[in-house]
Amino acid sequence: MASIKSVAKQAGVSIATVSRVLNGTKYVSPSIRDKVLNVVEELNYKPSMTARNLRRQQTQSIGVLIPHLNDLYFSNLAFAIEKQLSSLGYSPLFASTESDKAKESIAVDNLIQHGVEGAFVVPSLPVTGSVENVQRLVDENIPVVLMDRGIPSLKVNQVISNNFQGGYDGARYLIELGHKHIGMLDAGTDALLPKFGPGSERIAGVQQAMSDAGLEFENRNCIFSDEQNQSVAGYKGTFTLLRQSPEITAIFALTDACAVGALRAVYELGMSVPRDLSVIGFDDIPLASHAIPRLTTLAQPPQQIAQTAVDLLLKEINEPTGQFQTVTVGTQLIVRESTAPPSR
Repeated sequence: MASIKSVAKQAGVSIATVSRVLNGTKYVSPSIRDKVLNVVEELNYKPSMTARNLRRQQTQSIGVLIPHLNDLYFSNLAFAIEKQLSSLGYSPLFASTESDKAKESIAVDNLIQHGVEGAFVVPSLPVTGSVENVQRLVDENIPVVLMDRGIPSLKVNQVISNNFQGGYDGARYLIELGHKHIGMLDAGTDALLPKFGPGSERIAGVQQAMSDAGLEFENRNCIFSDEQNQSVAGYKGTFTLLRQSPEITAIFALTDACAVGALRAVYELGMSVPRDLSVIGFDDIPLASHAIPRLTTLAQPPQQIAQTAVDLLLKEINEPTGQFQTVTVGTQLIVRESTAPPSR
């Protein structure tokens, strides 16, 4: 499908000029106008009529693409984004991509058709699968801010957590407690793959912490379930992990939801947390402080991420500079009742 960028390239003009011709917002010489319209016809470019009409005024709508709106962390992030946008008079258009490239593509089409002024995108996994979809938004001259999962190759603003440092701090804390055999749990796919996303960054932090402590990191102690549901992945993964590696004294789940599933599995195995097994999560979702026992975790601040992302997007909408930045937000170790020195 032809994009506004391809029209501009073939006509030898800027994207802004193509937009002026299609929207009639500013004067364009007749010769340039005819050239652009000829290319539009030749490439069969079909801009959204709704977008064309609404962009003459501001639509006040912002797209928000989230992998799983029912995911506890992402739902908190979406809520924080909605609060920020609504307070400024903007209306968010949410879509759950389910970490599926095809569904993400359809969602991108819908945002373009609705004439959104900008978009927040949490890329699907692996993040390389989202490059084309995000680029289509950019080609349509729609400002984009990536959240949670960065894509260094794209020239857009990005707000991500320091997942490496979070993984390092969590593992170092367990090691300082005396744990030498640490298991890892996650859902979806194999986070050991390089440049996979936040999961691989957290794993890399754990690996570094163990290496610094003179401990061996064993891949067999990492269980990555095919389950997309994080809590189910943690529940099932714990049985597998403890069956094949009974020497493990601590589990580092890459999300809190996964950790909550692990707590349930440990209970059903007749074990006690943290007496028999320490469990640590990542995110600090509200449920983490209400689980039994309360969950030790690495906190990500959704409000700070949302505020930073909104500031970057609205600045790019209102005063585009063509210069982009990646903002890395720190994580914080929150120690609660699910971790203790090993008893064996």
